[in-house]
Amino acid sequence: MMPWFSPQQLRTGFACLAAYVGVLCILFVLVIAPVHASPNLTPHLIEGHWYASNQLASPIKALPLTGGDFVFKGTLQVAQAGDYVIDFKNTSTFAMFKHTVLDSRNVVVAELEGGISNTESNPFTLRHARLLYLEAGTYSLVTTLKTPYLIAQPQPYLDTKAHYQQAIKLGNFIALLCLGVLMGLMAYYIVLGLIRAQMVHGMYALFVLGNLFLQGTSLLVFSDTFGIHWFYLSALPILFSNIAYVFFVKGLLNIRQQSNPKLYRWIQYAVVILVLFAVWGIYSPNWMMEMARYGVGIFLCLGLACSIYLSSKKNMTARYYLIAILTFFVLGGVTITAQNFTGYTLYVEHLGLVAVTVEALLLSFVLSYQFSELFREKEQVLAALGISEAQIKIDTLTGLPNRVALEAAIQILPESGSITILDLDRLKYYNDKFGHVYGDKLLCDFSRFLQGKLGDMGMLHRLGGDEFAITADHADEAVIQRVLDETITHLQANGFELVGVSAGTAFIYEEPDNCSVVMHMADLRMYENKRAHKRAQNEQFY
Repeated sequence: MMPWFSPQQLRTGFACLAAYVGVLCILFVLVIAPVHASPNLTPHLIEGHWYASNQLASPIKALPLTGGDFVFKGTLQVAQAGDYVIDFKNTSTFAMFKHTVLDSRNVVVAELEGGISNTESNPFTLRHARLLYLEAGTYSLVTTLKTPYLIAQPQPYLDTKAHYQQAIKLGNFIALLCLGVLMGLMAYYIVLGLIRAQMVHGMYALFVLGNLFLQGTSLLVFSDTFGIHWFYLSALPILFSNIAYVFFVKGLLNIRQQSNPKLYRWIQYAVVILVLFAVWGIYSPNWMMEMARYGVGIFLCLGLACSIYLSSKKNMTARYYLIAILTFFVLGGVTITAQNFTGYTLYVEHLGLVAVTVEALLLSFVLSYQFSELFREKEQVLAALGISEAQIKIDTLTGLPNRVALEAAIQILPESGSITILDLDRLKYYNDKFGHVYGDKLLCDFSRFLQGKLGDMGMLHRLGGDEFAITADHADEAVIQRVLDETITHLQANGFELVGVSAGTAFIYEEPDNCSVVMHMADLRMYENKRAHKRAQNEQFY
């Protein structure tokens, strides 16, 4: 049985998939995001500045990623009356916000609240956008933002309702598709870990679970779908999933202290650092996302370094994993360092979700390679066992089936079948007088000639020493005796003048439920025949 895919086919498919995914990601980052975000009607960034809530006199160039309380003050220019949307560019990970829109007379036109921790219903699925009607004119926007931490820089912008409804479709599709793929892969790794009882698959399932919590929270899936508004689900699980990924790398690449002490120490150092990051993040919630971000950088570097090192040692699993981790390193590196994104409705979180999904899909090829190798090794073992089993059933001198093969053959004989036990007379005489080499020649000549005469009528077995047996499905006893006589005549004419054979035949129908009894009956009849020979001939020949 051949495996579904050869290693060469897997390598080719893996390389093609990696190249295909790379091209898609480049298109996503460089082409799809900016083009989709601004086809004809470009959303307008709201001109203004961020301030710390306790220092409204000094603008902030960039919000600290450790979060806090902030205020944005900006100006809206509305050319024509209509339904408009205010949303944030770059990121959707923040706890609470409140938009206050004032007209040119400083009259409050609208107050709009939202955020992951806010229980207010979102008018647009998986979005922080808030809908309002504005007449043509100039407006002021005051946005308060309260969040323990940030992933990227939120920037308020204004868009028309009609355009916004179309623009968010791609981002929502990416979010739901990738989350669905990750959920399926997580279930697959859980089942695989349970079946194979290997920690490596469970660790990767935990890594995927942590990212599901992050992306499900950050992209508002949990809040919009399940009413879960706990903001820290966007970072806390990542602190532990980062540790799980390090153990996954250790298991996948089979890094052991005995075989790879250097890499094993790297693993230990990484685990210690990530544990410290987790503790720091738990006790200092404002640093939670930063610790998660640094942790991602650590395991990306660790996975890349380990795969490069083991690839140089001709480790094929490491070479496959190198393709996956390289892709993940690039996409993940961009995700954890990006503060501003090209698109309006595509966020840094979307890129991170795509990065994890791509890596998980590429890793499925790594597992496919491992399974292919296991299948090949199993086939080799089974082939070796088959050869060993065949060797066990073969007599090494004559090449005939032996007693083990005979016992199996008897079990499948029909009731019309028979077994004939043979004893080759005077073998001891030739061994003693001419040596065992000559005796072995007698055995081999006897076996070869007799099996040739039997043809398809029966199968000759050597039981050991001078004992043989013939199994036949429908053979006549007289026909077998005639073939034996021809064999003895041939041997006597070719250097074995004194040789003879004694035979005894029994039929399966004589005792159909017990083949051992049938064999014993044939054995007794052979000895009766042998005694008759001794009485009829001179004892010196024995």
